[in-house]
Amino acid sequence: MYSSEKNIQILIALLKAHNIKKVIASPGTTNMSLVGSLQNDPWFEMYSSVDERSAAYIACGMAAESGEPVMLSCTGATASRNYYPGMTEAFYRKLPVLAVTSQQRPDRLGQLNAQNVDRRVLANDVARLAVELPIVNDQRDAEFVEREVNRALLELRRGGCGPVHINIITQFSTDFSVPELPPVKVVHRHFLWDKLPSIPKTTVGIFVGTHRKFTESQTKAIDAFCATYDAIVLCDHTSGYYGKYKITPSISIQQKEASGVPIPEFIIHIACLAAASPVLVTLTVTVDSVSPVQSILVSVISSLNVEPSMP
Repeated sequence: MYSSEKNIQILIALLKAHNIKKVIASPGTTNMSLVGSLQNDPWFEMYSSVDERSAAYIACGMAAESGEPVMLSCTGATASRNYYPGMTEAFYRKLPVLAVTSQQRPDRLGQLNAQNVDRRVLANDVARLAVELPIVNDQRDAEFVEREVNRALLELRRGGCGPVHINIITQFSTDFSVPELPPVKVVHRHFLWDKLPSIPKTTVGIFVGTHRKFTESQTKAIDAFCATYDAIVLCDHTSGYYGKYKITPSISIQQKEASGVPIPEFIIHIACLAAASPVLVTLTVTVDSVSPVQSILVSVISSLNVEPSMP
């Protein structure tokens, strides 16, 4: 059974989706909703360390020996400060150590409330990334927490690995009545040398946001991909793409029935800001590495400094 707190449920679901199962927990009240939920799930490997400083060094050793990310959990107050030495070592040794600190409502900071420490700013060499997970009150909050957790967990393994900090706001509820974790959107980071997911047999499209003008070879690669997969290229007005498969979504989507152009179910997103259409609400980005045409497209994406990911 899991905690009734939604942000904790999302965190646990994504830990499992990213195959992070080793957890070193230090006792406390503020993190009891998280630790209790993890203990109730036999999938996780739970270890206990009363002293947080020791826990951080244990995590360094486990991450170094196993090559896997290791999660830490501590309560509020100054407990998290004891993570600093071990997290600093993890930073310089490039070890994937995830410190999950639990905290009461942020409005209590600076108000003479006990057990509240400001964790919003960390030393530069303690964590590669720090995110905060608010209490979830609606679907927008849930989507934000999903995005932040995915971002944090991906950072553990990026660029040779390193430590990451997640600060979770909790009401430290003792309600463990939820039998199942919620479905979550999982983001994977793929690189050119990875075995990449296959492109599904469905309607395919490429969305190009704001971008400099594509070179002739890049345009040909995209056109070849579209010819192979019967795809279209949905373009922002500042996309820089002028190939023969270009469609302006602000026109085609508004006139969907009149134009006969379907909204693709599978979309590869290239470039940055995209303001032309609500089609980006359900972006999915993957590229199959088997086909030479697809390999060319991967090269195009790589040259644009875009990292394909699949929610």
